[in-house]
Amino acid sequence: MLRKAKRYALLLAAMLLAASSLPHAYAEASPGKVSYEVVYTTEDLSTPTAWYNSDFFDNPDFKENRFVQYWVETPIAPGGPRDTGLYAAYREDGLYIFFQSNEQELDTNGILKNSSIELFIKYGLGDLPYHQMIFETNGSAVNYYEWQTEYRDNLPLKGNAVLTNEQLPTGWGSVLFIPWKAAYKYVPLNGEDWEFAMIRWSPSHSPTWGGKVHQAGRFNTLDIEEPTPAVRTAIQKNVIRQAWQAFNDTVADLQAEWQGGDADDVNFYNTRLQPLIAQGQANGSEIPNLDSLGTAEIDELYDYVDSWFELNRDAEDERADYILDNLFNEGGGQPPETALALQPEQPDGVNGWYVSEVTVNLSAAGGSGVFTEYRLNGGEWTTYSVPFAISSDGVHTLEYRSADGAGNREEIQTASVSVDRTAPTAAVAYSTTDPTAGVVTATVTPSEAVTVTNNNGADSYEFVFNGSFVFEFVDAAGNTGTATATVGNIASASTGVPGKPSLSDNNGQNNGLMDGDYDIAMNVWWGNNGRIYKLYENGTLIDTQMLADRAPQAQTAQTAIAGRANGTYVYYAELINEFGTTVSDEWTVTVSHSLPAKPELSNNNWDGDGSYDIQMNMWWGTNGTTYRLYENETLIAEMALTAQTPQAQSAVVPISGRAVGTYEYRGELGNAAGAASSEKIIVKVTK
Repeated sequence: MLRKAKRYALLLAAMLLAASSLPHAYAEASPGKVSYEVVYTTEDLSTPTAWYNSDFFDNPDFKENRFVQYWVETPIAPGGPRDTGLYAAYREDGLYIFFQSNEQELDTNGILKNSSIELFIKYGLGDLPYHQMIFETNGSAVNYYEWQTEYRDNLPLKGNAVLTNEQLPTGWGSVLFIPWKAAYKYVPLNGEDWEFAMIRWSPSHSPTWGGKVHQAGRFNTLDIEEPTPAVRTAIQKNVIRQAWQAFNDTVADLQAEWQGGDADDVNFYNTRLQPLIAQGQANGSEIPNLDSLGTAEIDELYDYVDSWFELNRDAEDERADYILDNLFNEGGGQPPETALALQPEQPDGVNGWYVSEVTVNLSAAGGSGVFTEYRLNGGEWTTYSVPFAISSDGVHTLEYRSADGAGNREEIQTASVSVDRTAPTAAVAYSTTDPTAGVVTATVTPSEAVTVTNNNGADSYEFVFNGSFVFEFVDAAGNTGTATATVGNIASASTGVPGKPSLSDNNGQNNGLMDGDYDIAMNVWWGNNGRIYKLYENGTLIDTQMLADRAPQAQTAQTAIAGRANGTYVYYAELINEFGTTVSDEWTVTVSHSLPAKPELSNNNWDGDGSYDIQMNMWWGTNGTTYRLYENETLIAEMALTAQTPQAQSAVVPISGRAVGTYEYRGELGNAAGAASSEKIIVKVTK
């Protein structure tokens, strides 16, 4: 442990020493500055030729040529062969500075001699770092000089500025483009001034604007014209997009460095860097809608520019803190515990299934620097930052765990989430699609296992005439679906709705008794036939039959009725074909003889000795199907009888071993409609 701590201590000391030994360099402004007004333009001024052909060139409103000799500060007459010009303008993307170096001096080969430009610039006024560069007008070399330590407020030209040199008819032309992203902390959104100084080192003279530039206090002013609200917003959008791009590029670099790269410290990445990245991504959530945002929303988004540009520096700060936090920490302690919360809290389908998107929220409790990661269905581990959704159908295995900054890692926890957001469908197949006079069967084949909730649960439906039927079904998760079967290939002899059916009955016609056993007959004497016949008794469907269509011939159907109790029964029938339904008039049947006729009892106990027969006779009427004999109201015998209404019925029950006494007997005939009881008889046993 001491060896590890010593390494961290030495590293930290070296970092602090390096930071303290490089002081910042600043340039102080002084009174009496020379000022240049920088205007806004929409012209493309990215090349010297563009400036030369623009309205800016040699225009006294824009050309600055108050130059002097460097050593003696003697003014140089404008327009001469040594004339030096300075121009500047800004666009939505940045500041453009044009250097006009009039030079006609040729070398021995007849080539225009080279000059060099030395420039100092500050992104604002007062106590700010300045940047120096020297470049050759023929494009042969560029030298940058940064007189201050690498730190957040030092936004160097190198790597950001773009320099373009060309030979013009008047000599050399040079364009320096400084994009606003190079000065993202100091973009002049409200017309703020910048400062600069420059000198041109020509082949034989050294013109300078504003005195000896190496006296750093003699900086001059770039008086930047305040942008209109529309231009201000356009500049902000430009910088926001570049900051967002820089942020995402840095994210990719950090991932490569700390998740498998040379540094490879996943714990540091997850505990320190991922929260920074997640916050930056959350701040930029509206960037896809950038062009539709209002001024106030753009201003709010612009506040995050610094953090996006400086993600790498924030990561360095986090690394230093991380080293300090772990300097003397060799691990130990309990690992974090991760809590899982789902929304909806419980499955909103059936059988444990979710039928909507499931939002997963993970929260960990434990030590410092805790991070959580998860994976779905055995995929890659992903660092958890915000709740995420499981939306695809299937049984998903969710694994998750957390770790802290000390390296304590939780055992993998597992949860199963079953999602089915898709309603079942079904394909319909037909037994035949050719013209037919017979039945066509439609069968559904569902897209998944389902239960048919109508059609008595059957997956097939028989069409006896053309039409449609809707199958209704539900899957294991509770999602419902339908499939419609339509048949149009069944030939029909009928051309319209069925003719009106009439009903009749034969109650009492076979034996004169209204005994509850009869037939209901339906007849259509002529016209269109029905294919389905339905008979209703007291409003309840009691019979359905499929009929042949032989229109316009007569059509008949018959329904056998049995076992009806005494009472009144009202019937009506429906005839149905593909054109519609026709209903009959009501037909009433009265049942008054459904109960068995009354039986009579007799006995043959002539000698009174306790052994005798009890004889039952029903002489004429409705028969019973059972016979019961009661002795002193206790059932002592029961037998089945064959009904042959209205013929007589009889039965004999032998009695034996009765002691002296009086015995009372009662017989009962029963059928489906009820029972009829005899009169009681008395038998006396005397010996």
